[in-house]
Amino acid sequence: MNKSIFVIYPSGKLGDLIWHLPFFKHISNIKNQSIYLITRKNTSARDLLINEVYIKSVFYIDFKKYLHNYIKDIFKIYHLLKRNNAEEVWILDKNSRPAIAASLAKISKINGYGIGNQSFWINNKNKLNKTDLTTHYIERGIKFFELQNYPIKYDFIRMNFKKESSNKFNSLNKKNLKIITYGVDSSEMYRSWPTNYFAELINTINNKYNFFHILIASPTNSNIADKIINKVATKDISNYSHLNLKEITSLLNISYLFIGNDSGILNLSAALGLKSIGIYGATKSNKYSNK
Repeated sequence: MNKSIFVIYPSGKLGDLIWHLPFFKHISNIKNQSIYLITRKNTSARDLLINEVYIKSVFYIDFKKYLHNYIKDIFKIYHLLKRNNAEEVWILDKNSRPAIAASLAKISKINGYGIGNQSFWINNKNKLNKTDLTTHYIERGIKFFELQNYPIKYDFIRMNFKKESSNKFNSLNKKNLKIITYGVDSSEMYRSWPTNYFAELINTINNKYNFFHILIASPTNSNIADKIINKVATKDISNYSHLNLKEITSLLNISYLFIGNDSGILNLSAALGLKSIGIYGATKSNKYSNK
């Protein structure tokens, strides 16, 4: 059985995962083979990355709080590494669980950021330091690979998600409508544009152009889309907040344009190659770098 390379990225945020795709591909190129990825289930990485040739398979680990989950995750990762004959592990985070699991599995090469408890379990000599946690995670990743003598020229990656027909969009396809999709919520609601601003924008567009407007939010924030619909003059508008992430991807693939708040869906839209306008009005600028 061939030796495998594992990459662990414990974040559950879709946007963060997408921005780390260049790092995953970089490791694949360095090792000249596809990687196994471990991340959280709520990224939907298994569905979204199914056509990425540099990723062989995706596994989900919860990475929840509390000691019993900590121990459970260590043994889950341990068994994944042993079962898939892992030779090398890359941990793109300061999380110590994967490092402990890799050490218990007697993995010869355990690469990690080396901050906090993780530093006791990894074996790469050049590590990041605590001050690196204050930088943007892209800058952090770039520095990490430079320290390992594997410098990366960071470029945003376009995802290879195949366009799939969905019964949910048949009526739209038959009418040959140009669709603008709007992301009207965010995981951190202070980042969201007010509903009256979205309504004013849609009315302005509708006065000049003939589009069908689709609003998406998480199911728990579906009422935000309803409020916007109640404030606009057009009837060519629908609330599609019931869609799962894979269906949202299919919707974006048939859309003409995406307009939305700073969110994972904005990053997904851009990664699919759709023209995307992001609204960053409520985001603190010092959290972002020139990347």
